[in-house]
Amino acid sequence: MGSRMPPPRDEALLAVLQERDGSPSRVVLRNGSILTVFNIAWGYDMGDEYSHVTSNVSPDVEGSTVDLFFTNDIDRILDPATGATLFAWS
Repeated sequence: MGSRMPPPRDEALLAVLQERDGSPSRVVLRNGSILTVFNIAWGYDMGDEYSHVTSNVSPDVEGSTVDLFFTNDIDRILDPATGATLFAWS
């Protein structure tokens, strides 16, 4: 019998970024880096509870960087227009 995959622990975080597809989000990482994210592609490696994310590639956003990070590296997500916190780990 195959090993069971743990359930994802980042579904709410991914939902925020998916709902904002095309609109900029400020993703603040635990190391203090701040990324501007317009869209994401994500996936899980075998056994992972948190996904790896590639930002700003589908579609390509002119002038933006492509970043690769894991969802458990995120501290919070902000709306750059209002400064409102859209997601924070509780």
